[in-house]
Amino acid sequence: MTKEFEFFVTSDLKRYEGEYVALVGRKVAAHGKNAKVVWKEAKKKFPKSLPTIAKLPKEEMLVLVWKK
Repeated sequence: MTKEFEFFVTSDLKRYEGEYVALVGRKVAAHGKNAKVVWKEAKKKFPKSLPTIAKLPKEEMLVLVWKK
């Protein structure tokens, strides 16, 4: 499991409901309504990193992880 995914499933990100978030490590690098803008902001702040983008639903969701 990546640091970003672990952070995504274990953190309280309710304040970002309905928005895209860009995660770099265990940090929210950027957030907003437009994924492309969020990506660009995150890359500007962390140019050597590859942000993980996720859209936070307005309601609960179920995340399943398969391990081999």
